[in-house]
Amino acid sequence: MKVFTRDYRITGEYHPEWDAYFKGMKPCVLDIEATGLDRSRCKAVLIGLLMRTDSGVRITQFLAENHYEEAKVLEASMDLLEDSGVDYLVTFNGCAFDVPFMNARLEANFIGRQLKMYHFDLYRFLRRCTDLKDRVGSMSQMSIENHYGILSDRGDTITGKESVALFDQYAISGNSMIEKIILTHNREDVLHLNRLMYLTLADVPDIHGALASYGFPAAGGKLSVRPKLKKFPKILRITGEQITDPVSSAYFPDADDPLTVTFNSSSSSFEILAPLGCHDEEFYFDLSFLKKKSAGNSALDSLLSDPDCVNGYLILNPRTTCLLSGFLAEYYYFR
Repeated sequence: MKVFTRDYRITGEYHPEWDAYFKGMKPCVLDIEATGLDRSRCKAVLIGLLMRTDSGVRITQFLAENHYEEAKVLEASMDLLEDSGVDYLVTFNGCAFDVPFMNARLEANFIGRQLKMYHFDLYRFLRRCTDLKDRVGSMSQMSIENHYGILSDRGDTITGKESVALFDQYAISGNSMIEKIILTHNREDVLHLNRLMYLTLADVPDIHGALASYGFPAAGGKLSVRPKLKKFPKILRITGEQITDPVSSAYFPDADDPLTVTFNSSSSSFEILAPLGCHDEEFYFDLSFLKKKSAGNSALDSLLSDPDCVNGYLILNPRTTCLLSGFLAEYYYFR
């Protein structure tokens, strides 16, 4: 196995409101190259990981030198993710391919580890939560790069399909030119995906509503949270996934707490039903019961001091709905 690193001076946040959901969480842009699509028999032979550094970003690539070094590539990638303290992944269509493929190959190689953390799949986000498909048509990564005017900046000349055939040749010959072509394709994929995170998210008119639809992280990435306001009855319904360390618990409304809360470790799911008030067609949530239970809680103090909180009543809009939902999910998960 060979290891390659390259540094770039790219800094900043993906979106001005990104920190409201991802503050303190370290991202990693991930892309894998495999010998085919069938995860039961094909192998992961190149994994590219882009992570932030103090001066920009660093791309690390683990390349198998033949078809028998898959386990080394997988182990090294998992070691780097864990040693670097990565909290969430960024991929393009990784929900359908990269992550389940890696997990299947980790299991096939008896490695005893799984890639399990909050996962932001830009392809899935753009397809489900924006109108980009109507404007672009094809939702391939290169088509979106072309739409945003960065496709011509690529340094590679091959497709993922061509990379498969080239690796077969490389495994036999060890040809350095073929090696460079394969590495460049993978490196450009993660580098341009990172650029697309800046460009596409800046183009989303309501990032709060879009993230609510997709599912944003809470509890340091242990939870994925999806809130939805319902007019009849007037409730905030919060659902989501327990990504790691799932728990089982249930809370029912009483004189001290009006919420209905269920966490299910078997299904790794949870649901919170929070009753709302309404005035002039604006919904609000009464934070008073939480003030009695969570004095000194910095996250609650932030809600209470929010510009949209009046006398302990949080007026709900897409932004405050997400902030409240993330707080409640985290509060009951750790309770």
